[in-house]
Amino acid sequence: MATLPEHSIDAIVTDPPYEIGVMDKRTAWDSTGVANDVRTWQEAARVLKPGGYLVAFSSARTYHRMTTAIEDANFEIRDQLLWLYGNGFPKGDLSISRM
Repeated sequence: MATLPEHSIDAIVTDPPYEIGVMDKRTAWDSTGVANDVRTWQEAARVLKPGGYLVAFSSARTYHRMTTAIEDANFEIRDQLLWLYGNGFPKGDLSISRM
């Protein structure tokens, strides 16, 4: 974003790293801290046109950290959409046996 001119973007839709790892293992991509860094969102605010929108995806487990950083960058949080779904692997046989 640093190379973009000020107030040049109508909307930002982003899916930054969730900072949660997969199978308890973090990768270099998932350990950047970029989503929780207020400077990321200050830069987003700089390039957005007045009245522009920011949509940022995060994990349900860590969205509060990202949202706080976005709010600290002077964005107005208007709404949140959450997609809650089951995680992990099945732990047992869920099939129904017939008699």
